[in-house]
Amino acid sequence: MAIVRAQVLSVVLVLLSLTANAAPIQDLFEQLRDSGLNYEVVGTVCEQVSRLELQKAYPASQYEIINGIEYGDATRTIGELDVVIFEKTTKKAVLVGEVKCWKDLKSAIAKARDQRLRFQKSLSKDIALHDYQADYDKSQFSNVQKYVAIAPKGAKAAGFEMDMENSLSELMQLRDMLIKCQYQGQCAAPSHDH
Repeated sequence: MAIVRAQVLSVVLVLLSLTANAAPIQDLFEQLRDSGLNYEVVGTVCEQVSRLELQKAYPASQYEIINGIEYGDATRTIGELDVVIFEKTTKKAVLVGEVKCWKDLKSAIAKARDQRLRFQKSLSKDIALHDYQADYDKSQFSNVQKYVAIAPKGAKAAGFEMDMENSLSELMQLRDMLIKCQYQGQCAAPSHDH
């Protein structure tokens, strides 16, 4: 009888730990389910979760957080800014973040730093910045206070300035949930604009 109780207790503890881990993913799922974004692109889920996490420190009453601002010259796109925070009163960017959703964090931080440098160098050139909703002026990026590299939980140990609350495997689980939900027509399908 004691063995059966121990096994039941063990199962209950495992289920509780799974529920504790699943709750944040479920919360993120509810916040992202009707975004209408294409989660087939792996980085999209990490960019969106980083936006949600940054909202805690940069409230919507004072800041606007934008994902996916492209920049380029007259002939081509040079790069994309994964997450940008604008101060609403000044319309100036206060934070630019590169988000990486990679297993190899050493390569990811190197890529994020390369992208940061490429953008900073591009600001001295004649570039245009835009996303699917708006155009931006490069003067809005003249005094960025913070450039950060962001990745899943544990990334700070690899040199990232910010790591998300969730692990890469949890974020991929969230991505799978969103894709499945979109495929089944229970969540907003990706629009062609995004």
